[in-house]
Amino acid sequence: MTTSKTILHLCLALALCLVATSALALSPEQQTEFDRIAKLSMPDLAKEAGELLDKKYPEEDWDEWDFPQYVYTNEAVETGYRIAVKHPDLLKQFPCYCFCDAMGHKNLLHCFIKEGFFGNKFDPHASECNICYGQAMLGLLWDAMGATNDTIKAGFDKKFEQLLEQQQK
Repeated sequence: MTTSKTILHLCLALALCLVATSALALSPEQQTEFDRIAKLSMPDLAKEAGELLDKKYPEEDWDEWDFPQYVYTNEAVETGYRIAVKHPDLLKQFPCYCFCDAMGHKNLLHCFIKEGFFGNKFDPHASECNICYGQAMLGLLWDAMGATNDTIKAGFDKKFEQLLEQQQK
């Protein structure tokens, strides 16, 4: 290969790396908001995610979803299940960080919906797991502020870093 072709290939590789890295980049304002959301308490997370759902779906009749009684344990659980029914494609993009893959869950949606399909009814797992419903609320809020799926995944990795470390031990 000639020197000019080698340089061209290196330049193309560098350009691809820069494009991939910029896809993860947030503006300084977005990064501040992203970090603020990551630090919210569970009640504040539920409040903000619930308000966002109410704003996006003001006419939604949530009773039509016929949620099981365990969904109404608290505001955070209910908000998580509402996110699952309105944003299933978002939740499908991410693994759950409570390690429920050992139960056969393939992604975060499976924690809320049995086998990830609405015809298979709701799964009670997320109602008992603050990681599941917390992760759903974080994902919704981060997505709404314009974060990419890669950025959201990186946020989850950082948020649940200690859990990941414990799992590897």
